[in-house]
Amino acid sequence: MDEKGTPVARVNRIADQLLDHVGRYEKIHEPRAVFAYAYLQLTTLLAVDLAKEPRRFSDAVWVATLCERLAAEYFVAMSHIDNWLDDTDRNHRNADRLTLPATIPQPWRDVYAAQIGGQSYVVEDLLFSMMAHISYDLPVALDKLTSSADRAEHISDFHCMNDVLGNSIDAVQDKVFDRYCRGLEQVDRLLARQDELLSNYGIRLARAAAWYNYERLQDYRGRTAAMSSISRTTGELIANVRRPDYWPLRLGLTIARSIVPSRRQWPRTPVGDRVLH
Repeated sequence: MDEKGTPVARVNRIADQLLDHVGRYEKIHEPRAVFAYAYLQLTTLLAVDLAKEPRRFSDAVWVATLCERLAAEYFVAMSHIDNWLDDTDRNHRNADRLTLPATIPQPWRDVYAAQIGGQSYVVEDLLFSMMAHISYDLPVALDKLTSSADRAEHISDFHCMNDVLGNSIDAVQDKVFDRYCRGLEQVDRLLARQDELLSNYGIRLARAAAWYNYERLQDYRGRTAAMSSISRTTGELIANVRRPDYWPLRLGLTIARSIVPSRRQWPRTPVGDRVLH
Protein backbone atom coordinates (compact mmCIF):
# COMPACT_ATOMS: atom_id res chain seq x y z
CA MET A 1 0.00 0.00 0.00
CA ASP A 2 1.24 3.47 -0.86
CA GLU A 3 2.41 5.31 2.27
CA LYS A 4 -0.11 8.12 1.67
CA GLY A 5 -2.86 5.54 1.72
CA THR A 6 -1.97 3.81 4.97
CA PRO A 7 -4.54 4.04 7.79
CA VAL A 8 -2.10 6.05 9.90
CA ALA A 9 -1.43 8.55 7.10
CA ARG A 10 -5.15 8.93 6.41
CA VAL A 11 -5.98 9.64 10.07
CA ASN A 12 -3.04 12.05 10.29
CA ARG A 13 -4.43 13.98 7.31
CA ILE A 14 -7.66 14.48 9.24
CA ALA A 15 -5.59 15.79 12.15
CA ASP A 16 -3.87 18.24 9.79
CA GLN A 17 -7.27 19.55 8.68
CA LEU A 18 -8.33 19.94 12.29
CA LEU A 19 -5.10 21.77 13.07
CA ASP A 20 -6.00 24.27 10.36
CA HIS A 21 -9.49 24.72 11.82
CA VAL A 22 -8.10 25.31 15.32
CA GLY A 23 -5.72 27.95 13.99
CA ARG A 24 -8.45 29.76 12.07
CA TYR A 25 -10.90 29.68 14.97
CA GLU A 26 -8.36 30.85 17.53
CA LYS A 27 -7.26 33.71 15.29
CA ILE A 28 -10.79 35.17 15.26
CA HIS A 29 -11.65 34.07 18.82
CA GLU A 30 -14.32 31.61 17.70
CA PRO A 31 -15.72 29.31 20.44
CA ARG A 32 -15.61 26.47 17.92
CA ALA A 33 -11.85 26.32 18.56
CA VAL A 34 -12.44 24.46 21.83
CA PHE A 35 -13.97 21.34 20.31
CA ALA A 36 -11.76 21.49 17.23
CA TYR A 37 -8.74 21.41 19.56
CA ALA A 38 -10.11 18.44 21.53
CA TYR A 39 -11.00 16.66 18.28
CA LEU A 40 -7.47 17.31 17.04
CA GLN A 41 -5.98 15.72 20.15
CA LEU A 42 -8.24 12.66 20.04
CA THR A 43 -7.57 12.11 16.33
CA THR A 44 -3.83 12.42 16.82
CA LEU A 45 -3.91 9.93 19.68
CA LEU A 46 -5.85 7.47 17.54
CA ALA A 47 -3.25 7.82 14.77
CA VAL A 48 -0.48 7.21 17.31
CA ASP A 49 -2.26 4.10 18.55
CA LEU A 50 -2.75 2.80 15.01
CA ALA A 51 0.99 3.18 14.44
CA LYS A 52 2.08 1.64 17.75
CA GLU A 53 -0.53 -1.11 18.05
CA PRO A 54 -1.37 -2.16 14.48
CA ARG A 55 -2.70 -5.52 15.67
CA ARG A 56 -5.23 -3.93 18.01
CA PHE A 57 -7.61 -3.52 15.06
CA SER A 58 -8.65 -6.35 12.77
CA ASP A 59 -9.40 -3.90 9.93
CA ALA A 60 -7.40 -0.69 10.30
CA VAL A 61 -8.51 0.41 6.83
CA TRP A 62 -12.14 0.43 8.01
CA VAL A 63 -11.13 2.40 11.11
CA ALA A 64 -9.44 5.03 8.95
CA THR A 65 -12.42 5.16 6.60
CA LEU A 66 -14.80 5.67 9.52
CA CYS A 67 -12.58 8.48 10.80
CA GLU A 68 -12.74 10.12 7.38
CA ARG A 69 -16.52 9.77 7.07
CA LEU A 70 -17.05 11.06 10.59
CA ALA A 71 -14.73 14.01 10.08
CA ALA A 72 -16.49 14.80 6.80
CA GLU A 73 -19.80 15.24 8.66
CA TYR A 74 -18.13 17.71 11.02
CA PHE A 75 -16.25 19.63 8.32
CA VAL A 76 -19.38 20.01 6.19
CA ALA A 77 -21.37 21.33 9.15
CA MET A 78 -18.59 23.82 9.98
CA SER A 79 -18.45 24.93 6.34
CA HIS A 80 -22.17 25.65 6.35
CA ILE A 81 -21.75 27.73 9.50
CA ASP A 82 -18.87 29.61 7.87
CA ASN A 83 -20.98 30.26 4.78
CA TRP A 84 -23.78 31.62 6.96
CA LEU A 85 -21.33 33.90 8.76
CA ASP A 86 -19.95 35.16 5.45
CA ASP A 87 -23.47 36.03 4.33
CA THR A 88 -24.50 37.64 7.62
CA ASP A 89 -23.79 41.20 8.66
CA ARG A 90 -21.21 40.91 11.43
CA ASN A 91 -23.05 43.58 13.42
CA HIS A 92 -26.21 41.50 13.56
CA ARG A 93 -24.91 37.99 14.14
CA ASN A 94 -25.88 37.92 17.80
CA ALA A 95 -29.48 38.68 16.90
CA ASP A 96 -29.64 36.15 14.09
CA ARG A 97 -29.36 32.89 16.04
CA LEU A 98 -32.84 31.89 14.87
CA THR A 99 -31.89 32.42 11.23
CA LEU A 100 -29.27 29.67 11.12
CA PRO A 101 -30.06 27.88 7.85
CA ALA A 102 -31.39 24.35 7.53
CA THR A 103 -28.24 23.39 5.61
CA ILE A 104 -26.61 23.15 9.04
CA PRO A 105 -27.71 19.92 10.78
CA GLN A 106 -30.04 20.64 13.69
CA PRO A 107 -27.58 19.51 16.41
CA TRP A 108 -24.90 21.88 15.14
CA ARG A 109 -27.44 24.69 14.86
CA ASP A 110 -28.28 24.08 18.52
CA VAL A 111 -24.60 24.12 19.48
CA TYR A 112 -23.76 27.30 17.59
CA ALA A 113 -26.86 29.09 18.85
CA ALA A 114 -25.73 28.28 22.40
CA GLN A 115 -22.31 29.83 21.68
CA ILE A 116 -23.43 33.04 20.00
CA GLY A 117 -22.73 36.16 22.01
CA GLY A 118 -20.01 34.60 24.16
CA GLN A 119 -22.52 33.08 26.56
CA SER A 120 -20.97 29.62 26.74
CA TYR A 121 -18.46 28.19 29.16
CA VAL A 122 -15.45 26.36 27.76
CA VAL A 123 -16.78 23.06 29.06
CA GLU A 124 -20.08 23.77 27.29
CA ASP A 125 -18.24 24.40 24.02
CA LEU A 126 -16.64 20.99 24.46
CA LEU A 127 -19.63 19.09 25.85
CA PHE A 128 -22.29 20.36 23.43
CA SER A 129 -20.09 19.79 20.38
CA MET A 130 -19.09 16.32 21.53
CA MET A 131 -22.76 15.44 21.91
CA ALA A 132 -23.55 16.67 18.39
CA HIS A 133 -20.57 14.83 16.95
CA ILE A 134 -21.15 11.52 18.74
CA SER A 135 -24.94 11.34 18.93
CA TYR A 136 -25.58 12.69 15.42
CA ASP A 137 -22.51 12.69 13.18
CA LEU A 138 -21.36 9.22 14.25
CA PRO A 139 -24.53 7.22 13.48
CA VAL A 140 -24.94 9.16 10.23
CA ALA A 141 -21.33 8.37 9.24
CA LEU A 142 -21.77 4.71 10.17
CA ASP A 143 -24.98 4.58 8.15
CA LYS A 144 -23.14 5.86 5.08
CA LEU A 145 -20.20 3.52 5.59
CA THR A 146 -21.37 0.20 6.97
CA SER A 147 -24.29 -1.85 5.71
CA SER A 148 -26.39 -4.08 7.93
CA ALA A 149 -24.83 -7.10 6.20
CA ASP A 150 -21.30 -6.46 7.49
CA ARG A 151 -21.81 -4.49 10.71
CA ALA A 152 -20.99 -7.53 12.90
CA GLU A 153 -17.62 -7.71 11.15
CA HIS A 154 -16.64 -4.26 12.40
CA ILE A 155 -18.16 -3.96 15.87
CA SER A 156 -15.00 -5.24 17.59
CA ASP A 157 -12.91 -2.52 15.90
CA PHE A 158 -15.54 0.03 16.88
CA HIS A 159 -15.15 -1.02 20.51
CA CYS A 160 -11.37 -0.85 20.21
CA MET A 161 -11.77 2.74 19.07
CA ASN A 162 -13.93 3.32 22.15
CA ASP A 163 -11.06 2.05 24.31
CA VAL A 164 -8.55 4.45 22.77
CA LEU A 165 -10.85 7.48 22.91
CA GLY A 166 -12.33 6.69 26.32
CA ASN A 167 -8.92 6.24 27.91
CA SER A 168 -7.82 9.60 26.48
CA ILE A 169 -10.73 11.87 27.40
CA ASP A 170 -9.50 12.93 30.86
CA ALA A 171 -6.11 14.01 29.52
CA VAL A 172 -7.72 15.80 26.58
CA GLN A 173 -10.15 17.62 28.87
CA ASP A 174 -7.24 18.82 31.03
CA LYS A 175 -5.43 19.96 27.88
CA VAL A 176 -8.49 21.95 26.77
CA PHE A 177 -8.88 23.63 30.17
CA ASP A 178 -5.18 24.49 30.28
CA ARG A 179 -5.38 26.16 26.86
CA TYR A 180 -8.69 27.99 27.07
CA CYS A 181 -9.63 28.64 30.69
CA ARG A 182 -6.55 28.35 32.90
CA GLY A 183 -7.41 30.15 36.13
CA LEU A 184 -11.04 30.43 35.11
CA GLU A 185 -11.97 26.76 35.19
CA GLN A 186 -13.85 26.41 38.50
CA VAL A 187 -17.35 26.64 37.02
CA ASP A 188 -16.27 24.70 33.96
CA ARG A 189 -15.04 21.81 36.09
CA LEU A 190 -18.25 21.93 38.13
CA LEU A 191 -20.26 21.61 34.93
CA ALA A 192 -18.00 18.83 33.67
CA ARG A 193 -18.82 16.81 36.76
CA GLN A 194 -22.52 17.18 36.04
CA ASP A 195 -22.35 15.18 32.82
CA GLU A 196 -20.83 11.74 32.36
CA LEU A 197 -20.10 12.30 28.65
CA LEU A 198 -16.79 13.93 29.59
CA SER A 199 -15.49 10.69 31.11
CA ASN A 200 -14.18 7.34 29.98
CA TYR A 201 -17.50 5.71 30.83
CA GLY A 202 -19.47 8.50 29.17
CA ILE A 203 -17.57 8.29 25.89
CA ARG A 204 -18.12 4.54 25.72
CA LEU A 205 -21.81 4.89 26.58
CA ALA A 206 -22.39 7.66 24.04
CA ARG A 207 -20.63 5.75 21.29
CA ALA A 208 -22.58 2.60 22.14
CA ALA A 209 -25.78 4.63 21.79
CA ALA A 210 -24.50 5.92 18.44
CA TRP A 211 -24.02 2.36 17.20
CA TYR A 212 -27.54 1.50 18.39
CA ASN A 213 -28.95 4.50 16.53
CA TYR A 214 -26.98 3.54 13.42
CA GLU A 215 -28.72 0.16 13.55
CA ARG A 216 -32.06 1.97 13.89
CA LEU A 217 -31.20 3.95 10.76
CA GLN A 218 -30.65 0.67 8.93
CA ASP A 219 -34.28 -0.34 9.56
CA TYR A 220 -36.49 1.50 7.07
CA ARG A 221 -39.45 1.17 9.44
CA GLY A 222 -37.72 3.12 12.19
CA ARG A 223 -35.41 5.36 10.17
CA THR A 224 -37.55 8.50 10.36
CA ALA A 225 -38.01 8.19 14.12
CA ALA A 226 -34.30 7.52 14.58
CA MET A 227 -33.30 10.62 12.60
CA SER A 228 -35.74 12.71 14.60
CA SER A 229 -34.32 11.36 17.85
CA ILE A 230 -30.65 11.96 17.06
CA SER A 231 -31.50 15.42 15.75
CA ARG A 232 -33.11 16.39 19.09
CA THR A 233 -30.60 14.92 21.52
CA THR A 234 -28.08 17.77 21.49
CA GLY A 235 -30.71 20.46 21.99
CA GLU A 236 -32.14 18.50 24.91
CA LEU A 237 -28.71 18.24 26.52
CA ILE A 238 -28.12 21.97 26.13
CA ALA A 239 -31.47 22.71 27.77
CA ASN A 240 -30.67 20.39 30.69
CA VAL A 241 -27.25 21.95 31.24
CA ARG A 242 -28.49 25.52 30.95
CA ARG A 243 -31.52 24.87 33.15
CA PRO A 244 -30.54 22.03 35.53
CA ASP A 245 -33.17 20.54 37.81
CA TYR A 246 -30.99 21.16 40.88
CA TRP A 247 -32.05 24.72 41.68
CA PRO A 248 -28.92 25.86 43.63
CA LEU A 249 -26.78 24.95 40.63
CA ARG A 250 -29.24 26.65 38.29
CA LEU A 251 -29.15 29.80 40.44
CA GLY A 252 -25.35 29.72 40.67
CA LEU A 253 -24.97 29.42 36.92
CA THR A 254 -27.42 32.25 36.32
CA ILE A 255 -25.47 34.53 38.66
CA ALA A 256 -22.13 33.49 37.14
CA ARG A 257 -23.32 34.25 33.62
CA SER A 258 -24.43 37.72 34.71
CA ILE A 259 -21.22 38.75 36.49
CA VAL A 260 -18.46 37.05 34.51
CA PRO A 261 -18.15 38.81 31.14
CA SER A 262 -15.72 36.34 29.61
CA ARG A 263 -15.11 32.72 30.51
CA ARG A 264 -12.69 31.97 27.72
CA GLN A 265 -8.96 32.60 27.70
CA TRP A 266 -7.44 32.79 24.24
CA PRO A 267 -3.90 31.43 23.84
CA ARG A 268 -1.19 33.95 23.11
CA THR A 269 0.70 31.53 20.89
CA PRO A 270 -0.76 29.58 17.96
CA VAL A 271 -1.37 25.87 18.27
CA GLY A 272 1.76 24.04 17.18
CA ASP A 273 2.65 20.43 17.84
CA ARG A 274 -0.57 18.48 17.60
CA VAL A 275 0.67 15.56 19.69
CA LEU A 276 -0.68 15.68 23.23
CA HIS A 277 2.13 15.57 25.80
